[in-house]
Amino acid sequence: MPGFASLLGKLGGGGGGSQHPPIPSSYGATTSNESSAPTPAAPTTSSVKYDVYSRPIISSTSIDPSNNMPSSTDTRNILPSSSQTVPLDTTRIASTIPRGGGKEGETWVYPSPQMFYNALMRKGKLTNAPAGAAGAGGVSGGEGSNREETTTIVMTKEEDMASVVAMHNCMNEATWRRVLQWEEVLHPTISSNNINPSASEPPSASARVGPALSRFEGRPTDLSPKAFIKHYLLNHPLPFDRHDWTITRTNRDGSTQDVRYVIDYYHDDASASNDVGSGYPSLDGDVGPKGQVQSLLVDVRPAADSVHEIWGRLIGMPLARRGCGSIVECVLAGGGDCTSKDDVGNATKKSEFEPLPLFPSESLSRGLEESKQVWKSIQLDALMKKGVGAMDGKMQQHSSSTLEQEPQSNSSAVEGKEASAAAVEQLPKITPSDATNYASTYTQILSTCQESKKALQNCQSEEECEQAMVGMTVCAGQFMCPLQHSSLLDSLKLSTTTTANGSSSKDDEAAAEVRISTALDILSECVANYDARASMAKRAYPELFDKVSRGQK
Repeated sequence: MPGFASLLGKLGGGGGGSQHPPIPSSYGATTSNESSAPTPAAPTTSSVKYDVYSRPIISSTSIDPSNNMPSSTDTRNILPSSSQTVPLDTTRIASTIPRGGGKEGETWVYPSPQMFYNALMRKGKLTNAPAGAAGAGGVSGGEGSNREETTTIVMTKEEDMASVVAMHNCMNEATWRRVLQWEEVLHPTISSNNINPSASEPPSASARVGPALSRFEGRPTDLSPKAFIKHYLLNHPLPFDRHDWTITRTNRDGSTQDVRYVIDYYHDDASASNDVGSGYPSLDGDVGPKGQVQSLLVDVRPAADSVHEIWGRLIGMPLARRGCGSIVECVLAGGGDCTSKDDVGNATKKSEFEPLPLFPSESLSRGLEESKQVWKSIQLDALMKKGVGAMDGKMQQHSSSTLEQEPQSNSSAVEGKEASAAAVEQLPKITPSDATNYASTYTQILSTCQESKKALQNCQSEEECEQAMVGMTVCAGQFMCPLQHSSLLDSLKLSTTTTANGSSSKDDEAAAEVRISTALDILSECVANYDARASMAKRAYPELFDKVSRGQK
């Protein structure tokens, strides 16, 4: 790939796309020069960290050790994908969930709609998603919009991503609130003044004393013991997802303790709301019957990893929900609410935690068969796709800026191309109308891109031919892939503006070069995919291509 300066030279000057004309393989005959033009070298592979959503980590300081440049995978994550047609928001929202693991004072940050879309694209989950598993995704109207029958497949659309992210964020916030309710019973938050009272100096005011989320593990293919019992003994629907969250507690002596929580997520499609706007819950909204997203149910509890947590689940929380200070008091109260008081005479506060019933509700029971189909789909997905779920035997534990995990591949560029190729295969069957549009597009390209056509045909050196290939791709892109073409131009403008202001550092310039190079890679993938579809269209409807070609001459 050419450097930043040479790329600016190739793209700068001239109007429109006249300087960047390619000859699409599916429309025109190729010359001997074109067929012998050198192929750009494959991108250098590097070790990349992914978060729990299988997205490359975004970080301004992320460096590719192979060349000491900002990693292109970071940039790829915030740019439109090669098969995308609608621009998506890149704004990220900070959660209310405190971070542990040495990141005290920070909160976790949620992915933007663009990042979430790229994650789904990378994992091949934009189509053929089971309806139940897509329940958290919602649509633009209400959370129950576009609901189909039990076995119907739901398509995740680009236009739905804002709703998908809103649902996702609301679900995680609701999960954290339930974790806090457990922690208030098992390990009440202590004042910073009570931490390490024997120390010579009091802790700083910013010292974190409440629980913080340190690690996150997605285990969609592992059925928790409780979910197993509920399903196989009580005929309860299966969860569509499972998470294990590790939180860090702060003790009175200043030491910390890690505790694991198990979360099962259920989908009650019959309870979904059709109210306009219910597909966009607020960050402080809730899930379940009393929440904004009534179709999502969350079962949160500490893992049975210690006697303390087991006691809390069996005895501590049931007592706290009744306001009882002891088992004896609960028995004396006849199993009802207690009237115990704390050390200063105030009535004991009852826990607000509401556990999910062991037995399914009537509406939830109607989704039993659907949940089985979703579960089978999850298992099949894990077997067919590398890096999905716990069947790989990989712990997807996360402890960095956006829930990091170890890489499942060492080349996101290759993954991007594979995802793009898969997207081409998943597209609907080509119609005569599609073929006519493809033919018209190629006619525009051949008419507009004469200079780049000549440059490609007459190039001599490897560098000249590579530049001609870039010009060809960019010119074709403005007609084939307008969104990706616009993203490349925006990257160029952003870099030019930064440089003109004189405020850019070497890191900024390096990041700008990576962004431009990545945007060009994505555009190239899009053009290649478009060309592949157009070739299929020409083979299916050659007469339409000939008719359009003759009509434009």
